[in-house]
This record gives sequence, C-alpha cells and structure tokens, in this order.
Amino acid sequence: MNTKLLPIAAALLSAVSLTAQANNDIQDNGNAAYVTDSYGNIVRDSWGECTRSINWTAETAIASCENGQPASSTTTSSASSTAAAPVAPVNDVIKDNGQRGYAIDSNGNVVRDSWGRCVRTIEWTPETEIARCEGKEEVVIVEEVAVVPEPEPVAVVAPVIAPAPVVKPAPKTIPTIAAFRGFFDTNSAILKSSAKHDLDLYADFMKANPETRIRITGHTDSTGEASYNQQLSEKRANAAKAYLVKKGIAEDRMETHGAGETSPISDNRTRDGRAHNRRVEVELIK
Repeated sequence: MNTKLLPIAAALLSAVSLTAQANNDIQDNGNAAYVTDSYGNIVRDSWGECTRSINWTAETAIASCENGQPASSTTTSSASSTAAAPVAPVNDVIKDNGQRGYAIDSNGNVVRDSWGRCVRTIEWTPETEIARCEGKEEVVIVEEVAVVPEPEPVAVVAPVIAPAPVVKPAPKTIPTIAAFRGFFDTNSAILKSSAKHDLDLYADFMKANPETRIRITGHTDSTGEASYNQQLSEKRANAAKAYLVKKGIAEDRMETHGAGETSPISDNRTRDGRAHNRRVEVELIK
C-alpha cells in the first residue's frame, strides 16, 4: 500500500519544487533587460514569468528567466519593444485586454515600469498589443473650461424674400409649314381629302392663337399657258382659304396669292414631278 502512494508523493514534491523555482528571486544581470524591484530582484508577472523591459534583447536575456526558450522565439517581442513610449500619463489606468501580452496587477490593470511604460510579457506580439500602451491612441484629457455667460438674445429680423419671378407659359408650338403637294388634279382647284388634315392643324392653331395670320399661295405645273396657270394657282389658294373659313377662321386673317408655274419644287418633265407642283403652301406671317 505504501509502495503505491510513492509515485503520487513524488509528483506532488515535483510540483512544489517547480512552484518554488518559479517564485525564486532572480537578480538582474546589470543590462536593465528586465523590470526590477527596489531590491534589485526581477519582477514577475501574474504567471510567474520575468517581466521584460524595453531594453530586453536576445543578447541580454537571462536563461533562467526564459525557461530554456530559444532567443529566436522572442525576436518579434524584443524588436517591437523599442516602440515609442505611451502617450498616457503614468497614473492613467489601462485595463488588460485578456491577451496576456502585458503584466497585470491584482486589479486587472496593466503594470507600468519606472518610466510609466506598459510592461510586456514574453507572450506580447503586435496582434495582442494595447494601442494606448504603444502610444497609438491619444488620451483625451478633459480640462476645466471657464463658464462664459450667454449673450443677451438679439432680435432676429426676418430677411425680405423677393417674390418668385412670374414664369410665363411657353408659347404654343407653331406647326410646321404645310407644303401641300399633289393635292390637286390637273386643271383642278378642288382640294383632295388628304389636304384637309394639314389644314385642320392650321385651323386649330389659329383658334388657339387669335393674333396669328397666314399666307396661302397656290402653285401649278407647267402644263398649259402661263396666264391660265396663274389664274388656276389663285383658285387653288382660294380653295384652301374657303376650307379654313368653314372651320371658323376669319377671312381677314388670311392672305391668298397665286404663283402660277413660276415656283416648281419638282421636275415638270415627269408625271410625279408635275403632281408635286400642283400644290398649295401655307405659312405664318405673324
């Protein structure tokens, strides 16, 4: 029975021995590579590990503090330990972020060295850093500001707002001048039905714009005598005028003219050309 308890007892003794070793005082080697107390002993963090100062390098490391860790495993920590001193004052409390990158006291606050800088542990990396410890976050210090009495209220005079400009309605679109082509048969002054649609547009426009006036000019092809064609062109102009009068347009708002065969728009030597020349043209003159 006693033989079976020996391994357990040996294990307990080994654990006690390791604990005692972790709590043993270690003297600084004079290189200021670790944070020391007033007795010159190296300060341990809450995990019993030696607390490095910003002067720590792989060359100034103490083997008993590093627990046999190779210097290369802590290169990142030592290289970054040369970061600028924190902006925060020494008595400014900085809470631990739970990443075990800094030594903390019993209240969970980050331990500062004698220069007021946060004390890093061997587990410190740039990923576990606290911005305020590394001087990357400004501390806002609220200063007492003298209370300035509010000025007496000043009467506000409402600005004079000019009336909005009167927007005149856009003038009604004037219809495109209708050039009636092919609306008369040879030797005829009778309007074809296809001409009436365009004349209706002029009638509607003139009703909506009573100040407007139009000029109606009749034309012929070159078939026949010029004197006869002149008379025929005048009859064609009057035929268009008579249609507009039936639509309610006053006669004194329309002028009629006959141009005969003098203003062809197509070749009179062809059948189609002559059909195009037998026409009435209407234009606005006001």
